[in-house]
Amino acid sequence: MESCGDCKRLKQEFWRAGEYYVSLIVQNDQMIRDTNSKATTLDSAIKKARRRRNDAGRIFLDHRISHEEDRQ
Repeated sequence: MESCGDCKRLKQEFWRAGEYYVSLIVQNDQMIRDTNSKATTLDSAIKKARRRRNDAGRIFLDHRISHEEDRQ
């Protein structure tokens, strides 16, 4: 399957969203280990990051599926 410019852009956005999500989880874990009370404030940021990652993945997958449909 051939990749287009949108494929590359959407894939990059999906990876960036995933990396950000993981970095928030790591930060949250570190704060909990350090018994820092700010750890609970990251919960909403983690939820938003997870939604953003899921949305980016869904958009990327839909785009790739449309390439497959074009080939048939």
